[in-house]
Amino acid sequence: MPGRTVELRAERVVRVAGRRHILRDVSLAAASGDLVAVLGRNGAGKTTLLSVLAGRQVPDGGRVVLTIDGRIASGTAVRAATAMLPHDLLIYPDLTARENLAFFMTLAGQAPDAGQIASVLDRIGLARDADRVVRQFSRGMQQRAALGRLLVSGADVWILDEPTTGLDEVGRRWLLGLLSDQVRSGRLVLMSSHHPSEVASCATRTLVLESGRVVLDGPGGADGAAAAFTRMDGGAP
Repeated sequence: MPGRTVELRAERVVRVAGRRHILRDVSLAAASGDLVAVLGRNGAGKTTLLSVLAGRQVPDGGRVVLTIDGRIASGTAVRAATAMLPHDLLIYPDLTARENLAFFMTLAGQAPDAGQIASVLDRIGLARDADRVVRQFSRGMQQRAALGRLLVSGADVWILDEPTTGLDEVGRRWLLGLLSDQVRSGRLVLMSSHHPSEVASCATRTLVLESGRVVLDGPGGADGAAAAFTRMDGGAP
């Protein structure tokens, strides 16, 4: 929960599938107040890296370390501190938006709070659709419902895989504003994209992967986006 200081480190992480190296000696360190844009072409290893950082995949080499207020976390503490929004969203299509949020609060060990849920539904723009089943939603609305799951989780670390998928321009601006607010509140946010320009406004760090390797680790903002675009477009880093 914001108010604690977290640091997430990947130390020479390797991930192998058969004879193919998906990740090769990937290292990074990020902390509360960072928004790290993980960039690269399709197949660069972005999704695998985020899954390893979230604890959904175990590295074949190296390690991932999460510290909370200076102490190394493990087990249930890591799971409670980390929330991931994967590409498949992980929300229940036959539940309403309100029921999904209540369910995920229960999973996080919280008693569902009607007032908090209503506040989150309003924040994600689904207050009027709160009692519709999610399968009736557009992809963009489902994306908003899934972001609500992160908001009720209380997690310190948000990890999002291509979160702008399915959102129009207004939705993308709203999402990046929401993530910027979370960073200002003390969360650590990592998000993947293959569009450097869309995360330039809010990223504090830019990480570019190419064939499973880190080929650029630099600042965020316009300078970081320009460097990432140059690298991904085949120019010099």
